[in-house]
Amino acid sequence: MKQKIYSLDQLIPLIEAHRQVGKSIVVTNGCFDLLHIGHVRYLQAAKHLG
Repeated sequence: MKQKIYSLDQLIPLIEAHRQVGKSIVVTNGCFDLLHIGHVRYLQAAKHLG
């Protein structure tokens, strides 16, 4: 994935391709303008769940 922003139409085939090779899709949100250890732990937990 080289782009950072995708439309839904672009995202659907990308997600399907990842699922076909056994990869998980994890979605999270937040405001990370000043990244701190709490944000890092939150993102690590999301990665662990996916």
